Amino acid sequence: MNKITTDLRTLRTPNSSASEEETTKIIRELELSLQSSSPRGVGLAAPQIAIHKRVAIIRTELECIDLVNPIIVEKEQSFVNFNEGCLSIPGERLNTRRYKEIFVKDDLHPDGFVAVGDVAVIIQHEIDHCDQILITDRVVGKNKIGRNDKCPCLSGLKYKRCHGR
Repeated sequence: MNKITTDLRTLRTPNSSASEEETTKIIRELELSLQSSSPRGVGLAAPQIAIHKRVAIIRTELECIDLVNPIIVEKEQSFVNFNEGCLSIPGERLNTRRYKEIFVKDDLHPDGFVAVGDVAVIIQHEIDHCDQILITDRVVGKNKIGRNDKCPCLSGLKYKRCHGR
């Protein structure tokens, strides 16, 4: 079992694709680390236990999802504000803005699947870890984005020119 890291350098280290041979062992390590986490989390990505591969798990009461080399293919254009926590940033709850619905593909789900609501938020959070992005990078002040702020969709445009029309 690997300890969940809080080291920003480790969390910002680039991650490579996981091979089929590596996947089972990494998922087992993630499950053990998530089960022993305090507080108990609902998702964990390999970079959070210092394994620099694009693998993550989601474990809620209703969902058990493994992700291997995931990508978000499509995003609904509406957002949800979310008060998010992260096992790698203990004791912090930050207001973020996430897509309400996403379409995800990965090695285990080559045809893809739709995730909505809380599960979509959790998947976005874990994929962010695979892309070296932390919730501190997604913070929105008072759950509001100004028209001249950068759009949270990462288009690089100001909100008013992208989604604030």
